[in-house]
Amino acid sequence: MSVNQLETTLEAVTNTIAHLEKSENCDPKLLEDLKNERKRILKELNVHSGI
Repeated sequence: MSVNQLETTLEAVTNTIAHLEKSENCDPKLLEDLKNERKRILKELNVHSGI
């Protein structure tokens, strides 16, 4: 996957996480899966984060 596509996916995942965290009816399993996906993308992009 190209870097631009990974960055676009990372942005979408991050925005979705933010939306779900603000939602009162958030599925904890979905939220955890999205956070894991965000970590995977950051690792693939070689971005070190404390997230």
